[in-house]
Amino acid sequence: MGLSTLIPAPGHNQLKEYIGKGFLEKIMMRCCLFNGSRGSKIMDRFIVLLILLCFNLPCLVSAQDSLRSVEILSLQNAWSMAFEHNPDYQNYKLNQEKAGIDHKASKSYRFPTISASINAQRNMDLAITPLPGEIFGLPEGTTIDAQFGQVYAYNAGIALSKNIFDRQAIVQSKLSKLDVQMTGVQREAYGQLLKQQVSLHYYAALIARRSIALNQSDLAVADSIVFLGNQKFDEGVIDVIALNQAKINLNTVKQSQVNHQLLYDQSVSELKKLLGMRHTDTLRLPSKLEYKLPKYYYAEELLVDPGITLALVNEQQADLQVSLRASFFLPKLTANSYYGRQQFRDDFGVSFSDNAWTNFSYLSLDLSIPIFSGFANKNHYKASKVSQQVAKNELENARLTASINDQQLINEYNYSLENAQVALETFELFQENSQLSYQKFTDGLISLDRYLGVFEDYLQAESAFLNALSGTYSYYSQIISRTE
Repeated sequence: MGLSTLIPAPGHNQLKEYIGKGFLEKIMMRCCLFNGSRGSKIMDRFIVLLILLCFNLPCLVSAQDSLRSVEILSLQNAWSMAFEHNPDYQNYKLNQEKAGIDHKASKSYRFPTISASINAQRNMDLAITPLPGEIFGLPEGTTIDAQFGQVYAYNAGIALSKNIFDRQAIVQSKLSKLDVQMTGVQREAYGQLLKQQVSLHYYAALIARRSIALNQSDLAVADSIVFLGNQKFDEGVIDVIALNQAKINLNTVKQSQVNHQLLYDQSVSELKKLLGMRHTDTLRLPSKLEYKLPKYYYAEELLVDPGITLALVNEQQADLQVSLRASFFLPKLTANSYYGRQQFRDDFGVSFSDNAWTNFSYLSLDLSIPIFSGFANKNHYKASKVSQQVAKNELENARLTASINDQQLINEYNYSLENAQVALETFELFQENSQLSYQKFTDGLISLDRYLGVFEDYLQAESAFLNALSGTYSYYSQIISRTE
């Protein structure tokens, strides 16, 4: 699992070891100290308790063993775990492996096919062949109906066949090789998407947890303001409007905390799906996310868009489809040979003596030339030419679209980075103002209304910064999946 750490729950052996250290003996000794019916009742209760423990112990141990804690130390660690355990990615790998096996099978045309056969035949009625009577000394013009052959015939031999020229088999083998390349490109494309999704939810979880920590600090401040506001309201220093505003700020912080907790739980759940984890597993992420923002990127740093590679392989497949359809107009040449022995008998049975069998073998060349197929081959060829042009257009469009999208992605990311940097500086300034204003308010130097205004501005700056940070890392997740 790479850098991820598995923390198993206590196992059955540990519980057995604990129970086995004289535990039962001590209980029995204490029960024996009681006299009469009281000791008997205690013993009965102990036996019942022991039986229940024995029945429930395997269930408890099984539940504990099913729990697992996974610690992700870095984003690269999360990527490695996703590539190792994500079910969809594993299916892409299996599809590529299957395509490789199919390609090996497609190259079988290079080798001859060999088969052995054994045949037994009983002739119910032999064919009649008319023969001139003169052969047997009969008058001219007469014929004799003759039957040639015997009732039982046996054949055993080996047949060999080899394609000498078969353009269709050659092109189909090339197509299967492209299928291997296509499944590999599809696996890489999904791997990039997987990295992007893992990165997105990884950073979303870290930002949400950092937001929760900020909310806890804000909640403590807002709660103290409500407490002080109630005191000052009782003293007649502030009116109900200022007190209500303090309570509104407290509720706003609570709502924000609930929303960030929900976002964190959703991000962790999505990460579990991507990492191939169970819902009962515990996922632990790095404890801290620094406010240090990522670096700037340029479009030239991005790897080739997988859509271009897929379109390129699709174009190559379309070219081979044209060649395949053209091969239907070409002849096929096949060499066949057979070597065997045969036996003929008038009675039922088989003899295995050498003189009972006669040799039978032949060598042949089969040339098959297509002449007319009802215009099917011609129309299929035309359709493949149209598909070829469509594939070329899709490749060109993929290249144009990818270049525009890449530049747009880089621009939006860099703009969001600048926006996040400004939002961070603004947030830190408002945070400092809020702390100073709170100190002045507790010292009685400023009114509650003035402090509440500063605190509201701080909450808005905090929300703006967290939103900007989330947007930046959303773009960043797309970029790093194509640069690393």
